Amino acid sequence: MLCYPHLKQAVFFIFMVKIMELLVVTLAYTHPGRDADVTARVRQVIDTIRNAPGLVTSRNYRNRGKETYYFLLTTWEDEESWHRAQERYNPKNLLLTSVAEALTAVPEQWLMRYIWGYSRPAATPSIAAAHLTNVLPEQVEFAQRGWIEGLRRQAAQPMLAFAFLARGLTETTITTSDPAAPNAPSTLHTSYHDSPLLLNLFNWSSEAERTHFYADPNYQAVSKFVESIGAVSILPLEPIS
Repeated sequence: MLCYPHLKQAVFFIFMVKIMELLVVTLAYTHPGRDADVTARVRQVIDTIRNAPGLVTSRNYRNRGKETYYFLLTTWEDEESWHRAQERYNPKNLLLTSVAEALTAVPEQWLMRYIWGYSRPAATPSIAAAHLTNVLPEQVEFAQRGWIEGLRRQAAQPMLAFAFLARGLTETTITTSDPAAPNAPSTLHTSYHDSPLLLNLFNWSSEAERTHFYADPNYQAVSKFVESIGAVSILPLEPIS
């Protein structure tokens, strides 16, 4: 379990993260012009996944910018639960079945572990952003520590409604690697520590909080540092209601 000191007289909390939980992140880009129809079918996919045994949480977003894309986050009890559910509930496969003609490419999917998490229960997330960072393997620990320290300082403000930091690998990287021996630790459990991919998901309750967050010196310093050692892609998001 990961935990951080309780901060008195605060309206937020840093939530504990179970190490065994698996985060599956799915990103699907679609052609513009059929947003209402595609969104309705993506909602059907989301409803299907929510019936999956072993599913812990489901958070889902769509684009806020000019590009059209969907960003689906599902958390599973453990890697075994995810493997049992893949045949019927894999988000990538369901999207390929439900919205195939609307996709611009095969959806990307990552398997990740949570590192840091934050929630301010009194705030309702209304806008969000996903920061995907690829860092050189020898620099990823520096980037991870930098993000955690910066986020912990910003959580004391508070400006975020909900946020987390996760680390993992693309699904294809894992599935094409050599299978583990029968009694060996899981491939993901042993490999995510070495992964150069970090995901920050930030949620805010208003545009003003988002602007304040990005202008904060803590964020500016950490962001500049991470960009100096890796490549960062930022996806503006809004929750799918």
